[in-house]
Amino acid sequence: MNLWSSRFNALTIILTGAITATAIVGQQYAACAKTAEEIAQVATLSTVEVNNTLGFATSGSGVIIAKQGNIYTVLTANHVVASLAQEYSIRTHLEKNYRAIRIQRLAKNDRDVDLALIQFYSREDYPVAPIGESKRAVVGSTIYVAGYPLPIASWYERKLEFTAGIVSSRLDRASSGYGLRYQAVTRRGMSGGPVFDADGTVVGIHGQGDTVGTVISQWNGQIEEIKTGLNAAIPIDSLMSLRSQTLPNGFDILSNISIQRGYSQTQSNLGPGGFVCDTSTGEPMTVYQNPQGFREPWIRWNSNFFSDSGYDPLTRCKQVTQRLENYSRNKQLNYVTVGIVNNQKAICTSSRVNGPCEGLIYTLRRDQDPAPALSSFFVWLGNQKARPSLFESSSAVYINVGERLGLDVSEP
Repeated sequence: MNLWSSRFNALTIILTGAITATAIVGQQYAACAKTAEEIAQVATLSTVEVNNTLGFATSGSGVIIAKQGNIYTVLTANHVVASLAQEYSIRTHLEKNYRAIRIQRLAKNDRDVDLALIQFYSREDYPVAPIGESKRAVVGSTIYVAGYPLPIASWYERKLEFTAGIVSSRLDRASSGYGLRYQAVTRRGMSGGPVFDADGTVVGIHGQGDTVGTVISQWNGQIEEIKTGLNAAIPIDSLMSLRSQTLPNGFDILSNISIQRGYSQTQSNLGPGGFVCDTSTGEPMTVYQNPQGFREPWIRWNSNFFSDSGYDPLTRCKQVTQRLENYSRNKQLNYVTVGIVNNQKAICTSSRVNGPCEGLIYTLRRDQDPAPALSSFFVWLGNQKARPSLFESSSAVYINVGERLGLDVSEP
């Protein structure tokens, strides 16, 4: 029978929010795949102002790196919050201000890295910036610096600046940890802001700018530095190395932060390959990273049908991604098909064509047609140059995903 017959034409329909999970066409692309516009969006949502009771003169920037319940953790430069006599606050892209409820200064002396952590409470849902690997920021590579400069003559409020630059040098030993150097346009007030790589992950915290002199501002009479454009950041690896250290209660959240490779992962480091729940675009999606480092989007989670039961899109993304990861690691992700699990229609795994539904991937609505739900995998495989290994039995369709993952799956 023709597998591309009209019976399965519905599989190519683009699914809407009425469907539990929607396909993302599975083109392969390298981890370095984000556009500057996409990275700017990540920066806009996760970069914050760090203000104090003395006003703008000594204010800086920061980036949200963790969330636990309604408590957010911001990473910034220690010199931004150096004064113990001041109160500090966070201002987000929504123009909402939050009092800093905890500050952990990681620099105890001039030899320590110039980093600090700030926590604030909010019921708003703010994205968390993905943490990358500083070693990926090699000399000649593109980086992006985000932060809130202090007001100047034509600006009476702080506005986010997002500037591109080039890594110019790397230092193994640098004062206060500023070993990542780059050419970019920055201004006072951007200290503590994130430095992103071309994958959209944070690889450093900006905090130094080379100057050749000063001038007196005609706007406010203050002394302004003349910058050369040469800047320095603390590599994010300096923060990652602190995860094993004992920090005060509330900051142990650092131990749960994992290194990302261009996506906001919700589980631990994937190593050479694996599944991840990506939230970097604001919409959860299940993504597979193959051993060569390429990432293939599998499922976009955009339905709130199960949210009232506590299974919102992000929760489902995390759960299903973890299931796929477990099945893959245990070599149980051979075929994907439809079946019944706990008296509910479901997308599930099977070890063979015509085999039973063995492992739950995700459940469907009771009134949902399982055929369109399988289109996520159908379109993904159909986009490949080679004919997909798709088998039709008398009762269901079986898709060979095991061969896609490099598993030894025998075809019937």
